[in-house]
Amino acid sequence: MFNLIVEGVGYLNRVRSVTPKKGPAYLACTINAMMGESTAVEYVSIDCRIVGKQALEAVKQLEDAVKAKQKVIVGFRAGDPKPDFYEFTNSQTGEVVQREGLKARLLQLTFAKVDGQKVEIPVVERAQRADESAQAGGAQRHEPAEA
Repeated sequence: MFNLIVEGVGYLNRVRSVTPKKGPAYLACTINAMMGESTAVEYVSIDCRIVGKQALEAVKQLEDAVKAKQKVIVGFRAGDPKPDFYEFTNSQTGEVVQREGLKARLLQLTFAKVDGQKVEIPVVERAQRADESAQAGGAQRHEPAEA
């Protein structure tokens, strides 16, 4: 089993419940992840299905702050990112805008700040993560075969 994990820091937005035509409803969010130099920050939009237990609890805890338009910054770990292309109508100009981003599974939040103030959230302890990884078969390191 191979896992592709993305770790970063970004703004938590668009916390919402999604009800698909088939399957159970789930909680989703968008993280606008920051990258690059602090003097010239670029953002990557990551649309996340929340799958981690502590991540789900943490996002529910932060949901009211997000809906109140407070600045919610989180550290995150997301798995299995895939490219995503979407369109929306600009509310100011009325023109259709095309954007690209990622879709991923939100595994955990590592910290949270609301309007610059640290907020205590449920987190996965390091030892617990190692145990879960070993149980899932992720404890082995896979080296590429020599050519």
